[in-house]
Amino acid sequence: MRCTYCGWTVNNGACPCGRSSVEEVPELVPPGTRVLCRAGRGPSILRWDPGEVTGHIGKVHRVETSFGVCWCEADDLLPDSEKRRKLLEAGARVWARWPDGRWFPGTIDAIEEPLRHVTWDDGDSMWIEASHAVLMPVESAEIAPGRQVIASRWDGERQLGIVEEEEGSGLFRVRFLDGEEASVSGGELRSLPPNPFREAKP
Repeated sequence: MRCTYCGWTVNNGACPCGRSSVEEVPELVPPGTRVLCRAGRGPSILRWDPGEVTGHIGKVHRVETSFGVCWCEADDLLPDSEKRRKLLEAGARVWARWPDGRWFPGTIDAIEEPLRHVTWDDGDSMWIEASHAVLMPVESAEIAPGRQVIASRWDGERQLGIVEEEEGSGLFRVRFLDGEEASVSGGELRSLPPNPFREAKP
């Protein structure tokens, strides 16, 4: 199950924010709970969609979304939380869900209940539902293969990408979100914090 505050899975001990532990997190999300859900796992399944738990088969949750019914394990659900909403104050660093269902780091800079205005680290900003953001307890990350980074492209524009490999001599091969790749020096990269919705551990 995921911590409803920071979004990290709580499988061994506690989550990075320290607000949830294995003993405190239930194995099943009750029917009627609003959630964000991921239909499956793997490198190509990064989309999280809003829905509602409508039942269970064993430990598998039945979730109704606008795209249809999903069957999800607990690690693929993020329940809505009034307690989390109260902590999402102006100035809070967060992981916030972009309209395409992926999560990116940003900062809350305004509040109009039940909405939060988020400015993402790449400069985009938007009003979103508070249930589409979680607290960011882990701020730093080393530049390494698999990490998300903001990198300079050939035209000087800075965009999100993934480090594919370290090439040596201070260079890293980066794959941008549009599929284009480039060799970028470490000095031109800014590593993003570990993403609870893409990685196994902080």
